[in-house]
Amino acid sequence: MKIAVIDDEQMELSYLSETIRGYLSEAGYLANRVDTFQCAEEFLEVWEAHGYDLILMDIYMEGLSGIDAARRIRCMDEEVRLVFCTVSNGFASESYEVGAHYYLQKPVSKQSISEMFKRLKLEEYESGRFVVLPDGQHMVLRNIIYTEYSNHIVTAYNKKGEDIRTRITQTEFERLICGYPYFWRCAKGIVVNFYEVVEFGGHFFGMSNGKKLYMSRRREKEVQNAYKEFCFEQMRREIGG
Repeated sequence: MKIAVIDDEQMELSYLSETIRGYLSEAGYLANRVDTFQCAEEFLEVWEAHGYDLILMDIYMEGLSGIDAARRIRCMDEEVRLVFCTVSNGFASESYEVGAHYYLQKPVSKQSISEMFKRLKLEEYESGRFVVLPDGQHMVLRNIIYTEYSNHIVTAYNKKGEDIRTRITQTEFERLICGYPYFWRCAKGIVVNFYEVVEFGGHFFGMSNGKKLYMSRRREKEVQNAYKEFCFEQMRREIGG
């Protein structure tokens, strides 16, 4: 998951981000990153719609409040999950107005972080996560088997519905999806979804649609290690569940 944590108290910010990382690691989720910001203005300067899966922020902050920041976010992104973290529940009605998914009361504990993620239903959310392509198409990530680049066009082979084609450079496309740790470039112009691998032949991946994708020699060791790490985390999650 791509997570942003916003709090103007440095100790709170550090504790929240480290606790979140710890929970996701123990639960077997492959977190892409947890970014921290000390005010809403700092976050909004770099934020782009659909850039994060979860935004957790304090309500009472110097400058722009969490509620006001959430209103701006909701104008451009209706999908991101918003969680407010505060000492008071006095903003319950406002948090409902901006579609908050959870209300985390301070002082925050490891147990309350755990309960928050259970309520957020990560598995359900992960299966429906999507990115918006430059031409406006919504691409559900877990539906993609692999992608192929040719002549300035990326084709995403889709296990549910028609394949997706979009004009984009390979570099831009990889920047869009390879932050998610189950997508890896195994060869020039080829990005594979580890969830859709049904055969691991050491030098190639057998995909769920019957396609065999070979790794480039230059990237072979790196891709092999990434896939083994992915499999280990999946096994740990299943055992933990």
